[in-house]
Amino acid sequence: MSEAEPLPTPKGVLHFPEGLPGFEALTQFVLLQDEELLPLAFLTSLSEPKVCLPVIPVQRICGDYQLKLAEADRKLLSLSGEPVVGTDVLCLAVLDLGDGRKAATANLVAPIVVNTETWTAKQVIQADCPYSSAAEVY
Repeated sequence: MSEAEPLPTPKGVLHFPEGLPGFEALTQFVLLQDEELLPLAFLTSLSEPKVCLPVIPVQRICGDYQLKLAEADRKLLSLSGEPVVGTDVLCLAVLDLGDGRKAATANLVAPIVVNTETWTAKQVIQADCPYSSAAEVY
């Protein structure tokens, strides 16, 4: 994926069978992108458009990012074996854009994982991982 290349875009809606933590009732989202803001994208709820999360591919922050999914997560996402980030799954870090006084950070502990074949998604919390929930974004 080149520096300005857009994220793979689903032909329809991303489906979160379990919703997102804190937004469990929201299960339908779209991924919005603007060429001028790449690689930044916005995960926006269809039923509550005010719920809009800035996201970025984890590889932009950690080029050798290793995703470890529990069996239940692989089953929910209809994945067999360990998926390859960027090939089998789109793996997005949720950003905290800061307040002008602190730098933007990305949550690498709880990425949003999207099966790029079915567009089923889940925010996955990785236990015992070497990543930060507040990784600096450059």
